[in-house]
Amino acid sequence: MTERKQWFHTRPMAGAALGAILAAILGSLAPDWVLLAVCAVLIPIAAFLFHRRSAFFLLPIASFAVLVRIVMLPTEMPEGPVAAFLSNLRGNLLGNADALFRDEAAAARGILLGDRTAMTAAAYARYAQSGLLHLFAVSGLHVTILVGMIDKSVRTERKALSFGVLALILLFLCAVTGFTASVLRAAFTMIALRLTSIRERKADMPSVLCFTFAMTLLCDPFSYQTVGFQLSFAAMTGMVLFAGKFRKKLPQPLRNTLIARAVIGAIAAMIGMLPLTAYYFQTLAWIAVPLSILLIPTMPVILLFGFLSILLYGILPHVAAILSYPAYGAVKYLSIIVQNLDVPGLKIPAPHPAVIALYCLALLLCSPLFLRNRKRPPWIGLGLLAASILLWFLI
Repeated sequence: MTERKQWFHTRPMAGAALGAILAAILGSLAPDWVLLAVCAVLIPIAAFLFHRRSAFFLLPIASFAVLVRIVMLPTEMPEGPVAAFLSNLRGNLLGNADALFRDEAAAARGILLGDRTAMTAAAYARYAQSGLLHLFAVSGLHVTILVGMIDKSVRTERKALSFGVLALILLFLCAVTGFTASVLRAAFTMIALRLTSIRERKADMPSVLCFTFAMTLLCDPFSYQTVGFQLSFAAMTGMVLFAGKFRKKLPQPLRNTLIARAVIGAIAAMIGMLPLTAYYFQTLAWIAVPLSILLIPTMPVILLFGFLSILLYGILPHVAAILSYPAYGAVKYLSIIVQNLDVPGLKIPAPHPAVIALYCLALLLCSPLFLRNRKRPPWIGLGLLAASILLWFLI
């Protein structure tokens, strides 16, 4: 008899739904301490709920909460003393980066702090053509590398203390990068994965996705309007839906290697972002995947030595200057590659929003998470995917 699989597990993760609802109720009317208190309550609750698989219908719930938020609350977030302090901190670090990295300050500001204001139009175009603009949006790659290096050195057997150190690192990283949607998404994902580890449970990535989506909206209800938010969650959705399935197709010795994970993750993320990338940029930098993998070894050097140098520059300028040399060399290497790389991207038309919706539906129906029988090909999903691509070039 053919094995039947449920489409959904019926008990969704309550923390994600609660976070989405609070995103609509609180928003910009709530002072900073209320948002922090809500997060402090939601995160421990979610720790006991991550063993339940989520239903993707939590995403429409969160979207509806944002629509209510738009109607009920003002469009601008008020600035308080905390926001002013964080703005001054970020400004000081940007100034330190300018002093230490000199001719490569624009690239260093972007990679370390997610700031593109110092980047010229020509440099922006070169990085866009090479598909490396994601390096200037502090996100999962940055958080994984930086937290991985620091966290291992301070991790203890006390799980609560280890989680507290991780939370402080992530909070500081979010603060100095301006609490952008991409870094919030990466931080909440890291928190969710650590919670599942503390609970000694296997991480359920759909639950992590919904939790991260809701918590990001809670912290910044209007972030959904930004391109960074949309591309960040599209990339994460692609990895959640397909990265595991793609890795299973590889031979066993290669399946869990760092290179295999990087390649599969990049491909799955590109599949998830494809229609939005075409919609906003009308080009596809096919060279981005191999180039990103080639440059991954430089990122730990830039992030570790770069952050240490800009943090210490105000109190130990000579030590900071010495520490900045490896990071400067890595940034210079990255800049030379981008300046000498002349590989045109593929020009593709911007899809109609209805086509984007059809494409996303097709991805869901192609994913093993939504198959009644995982042993059969996802004919419905593949058919809708083919129809969306056909309509893409006809409409």
